[in-house]
Amino acid sequence: MRNETNALIFDVDGTLAETEELHRRAFNDVFKKKGLNWYWDKPLYTKLLRVAGGKERIKFYQTNFPKHNRSLSDHDVSLMHKEKTQIYTGLVENGALTLRPGIHSIITNALEKNILLAIATSTSHSNLIPLTQSCFGKKPTEIFSYLATGDLVKRKKPAADLYQMVLQKMSLKPKECLAIEDSGIGLMAAKGANIRTLVSPSFYHMSDDFTEADYICAGFEREQLPKEFCQLLYQ
Repeated sequence: MRNETNALIFDVDGTLAETEELHRRAFNDVFKKKGLNWYWDKPLYTKLLRVAGGKERIKFYQTNFPKHNRSLSDHDVSLMHKEKTQIYTGLVENGALTLRPGIHSIITNALEKNILLAIATSTSHSNLIPLTQSCFGKKPTEIFSYLATGDLVKRKKPAADLYQMVLQKMSLKPKECLAIEDSGIGLMAAKGANIRTLVSPSFYHMSDDFTEADYICAGFEREQLPKEFCQLLYQ
C-alpha cells in the first residue's frame, strides 16, 4: 500500500463522523413541523439508508410506504429537504457532532506525508461545511483537495460516479487511491471505480455486506487499522 497510495478518498456520513443519527433527528423534526404523520425510527432508517441522498430517501419512502403517502411534489420534497438541512446544520454548529475516533489522526498524518485527500459523498456540499468547521475549525477546501458531493452528479452511490469524478478531476489512477468507507453502498461505489477500499462499518451499516472490501476494521484508531495502512501513515 505504501508505495502506490498517493490519495485517500473519504466518504462523509458515517465515515468522518457518525452523522446519521443527527440526520434522522433532523428528518423527524421537519416531518413534525410540516404536519406529516411520518416518523423514522432506527430500524426503519437503517432500511432507508440503502437509498443514498436525502431527497431520494423521502421520495422512496412516500412511494414504498403507501400508508403514509402524501404524494409530495418534487418541489415540495426539495423545500422540505432544504429545511431539514438547516435543522441538521444547526445541530452540528451547536456541537452535537464529533469525529469518529482516529479520523483526525489519519487526516493530520496524511497531510504531513503529502498524501492527497478528497471527498466522495452522496451528501450535499452544504452538509459538509458545518461538519468540517465544527470538527476541524476549517473549511472543507482547506483540508481536502477535491470535493465530489451528491449535488454534482446525477447518480449517487452505489453508482461509481462520485469516485470517477475524483479520479478525473485530480488526474489520478485507481491504483493510486484508497477509498475509506463505512457502508455497503459506499463500498460498491468505490469498487465500481476499481479503487481499493478500507471499510469500518458505522452504526447503521453493521449488517451490510463487506465481502468485497480490501481491508475491514472495527474502527479508525491506530491499533485497529491494517498494518499496511499504519505503515503508510505512521512510519
